[in-house]
Amino acid sequence: MPFHFWLSKLSTGASFLDALHHDCRQTLLFLPYAVDREFKSGYDTLICKFERTFRTEERWMEEMDFPELRQHREQHASMLATLYQGQTQVMAGNLQCGRDIIEKFLPQWLLLHASSMDASLASELAFSATA
Repeated sequence: MPFHFWLSKLSTGASFLDALHHDCRQTLLFLPYAVDREFKSGYDTLICKFERTFRTEERWMEEMDFPELRQHREQHASMLATLYQGQTQVMAGNLQCGRDIIEKFLPQWLLLHASSMDASLASELAFSATA
């Protein structure tokens, strides 16, 4: 699946949540085409952006006592653990491991997460905003 195609499928339909994800999306568009010297710093940047995005989502869920907080947080932690493992490999010079995570693991994970966990969060945030 072409990288741009799957990335375009990540919209939750909630503009505030999609705006939060925008920064991560921009880095994901860059990384598959980055030369090696840019890939290392881009990979680190991506981790920071995901950490920030996940903290924001989790804060929103805590504030509204979201019933799926634990499961959502577990998915975030699992994905970050994979990124951290890749970061260790990238720092050791194994850029292919990091590229494989970006190009093979993240597409499937993000599509599943966006269509399930983030869609549910978007629905609940929209409901809370109108209540």
